[in-house]
Amino acid sequence: MYDQIAHYYDLTHANLTDDIDFVLALAQNAHGPILELGCGSGRLLLPLARAGYDVNGVDNSAAMLARACTALQNEPPQVQGRVTLLQADMTAVNLENGRFALAIIPYNTFLHLDSAQKAAALKRIRHALMRNGRLFIDLINPFAMAATPNDHTLSLENSFTDPQTGDTVLQMASNHLDELSQQLRITWIYDASPPDGGPIHRTVTAADYYYLFPHQIELLLQEAGFQLLTLFGDYDQSSFTEESERLLVTAVLV
Repeated sequence: MYDQIAHYYDLTHANLTDDIDFVLALAQNAHGPILELGCGSGRLLLPLARAGYDVNGVDNSAAMLARACTALQNEPPQVQGRVTLLQADMTAVNLENGRFALAIIPYNTFLHLDSAQKAAALKRIRHALMRNGRLFIDLINPFAMAATPNDHTLSLENSFTDPQTGDTVLQMASNHLDELSQQLRITWIYDASPPDGGPIHRTVTAADYYYLFPHQIELLLQEAGFQLLTLFGDYDQSSFTEESERLLVTAVLV
C-alpha cells in the first residue's frame, strides 16, 4: 500500500505533529536506544534523532524508507549517525536481544496487523527490549472505528495541490466494516489533475485495519509478557473514554 502512495501520504500528513512532544517525553524517560516500528519516512524518527536519541527505524515499505533516507541527507552528520534504518516486517524482524529501552508503534500502524500478526510483533518487541523496557502504541479510538458507516459510499476526504507537480489532487475513500471480525477496509482513490488540463492520473489502494478494544489490548499485552501502564485518550494525557480522539497505550516489559 505505502509503496503506491508514499508521496501522497507525506503530503496529507505534513501537519501531523501533535504526537511529537508526547513521544519526546517518553524518550526522555527511557534512558536508552529507541526502536520505532513502522517509522515510514521519518516523521517521528527525525525529531527523536535531533533531540539526541539513538533510533532504529523499521518499515516494510521501500518507498517510505527511501523518503526517510532523503530526509536524513539534509540533517547534520551527528543526527544522521544516530539513525539506523531497516526494511523488514515487524512481525519477523531480527533485532538484537535486550538492546532497546523504548519501542514505539506510531500513529495507527499497529492496526495493519491482524491478531496473529499483533502477537508476533509483540514477541519480537519483547525480545528486543531491555528489562523493564517500555512500549508505546498509538491508535485511533476503536469505538470510532466500530461506528464507521458501512455503506461503501465514495466520499471526498481531502483536496490539495502537489507542490512537486502542480497537480490538483482529490483524495477519496470508501469503507467496508466487518464488525464481527473487527476489521475495517478502506479503499483510497487519488485523482491527480495536471495544471495544463491533461488527463487525470488515478491511484487506487486499499488497506485493512484490525481494531481492538481496551480490554482486548490489555489481554494481548499480558499474553506477550507486558503489563499495561496507561490508556490515554489524547496526547495531553487525558483519560481514555469512548469519545476520545485516540487510544494511546503504554506498557512495560515484565
